[in-house]
Amino acid sequence: MNKIDASSAAESLEKLWEKLESDFGPFNREVSVADNPISAFSYYVEMGKYPPPEIMIEIMWGFNTYLKSEGNISLDQAFLGSTHSKYKSLSYKQQYALRYAEFERFVYKGEFKSLDDAAELFLSDIEDEIDQDSFLRDYRRWKANK
Repeated sequence: MNKIDASSAAESLEKLWEKLESDFGPFNREVSVADNPISAFSYYVEMGKYPPPEIMIEIMWGFNTYLKSEGNISLDQAFLGSTHSKYKSLSYKQQYALRYAEFERFVYKGEFKSLDDAAELFLSDIEDEIDQDSFLRDYRRWKANK
């Protein structure tokens, strides 16, 4: 899609958005809900809301960039501008953060004698075989950097 088509799409989306915007209650489009278009898109959809036009356009540009690359770039590079690396990828970082945030809630809700006891029970419900010491070391690192 060229810039003229994108501009036309943005105008159409903006008109539709004006009809929906009042359903969003106290909402300010100028305040970012995420640090990248993929997470912002996911945030709105998970909340049962349509993403604002600017997010839709960013998602469109990311996919267009990726598809036009003929396989020479990753989705990370198309959307975020960063070369793919497993441990630096958005999907890895997001799953990493979600796992430890879920563990933190698990600990908060439970009554455990130690973090080791909590980790043992938490990890028993996970299909992946994860070493408890490594998990706790990574959890502490995540918590320190959060």
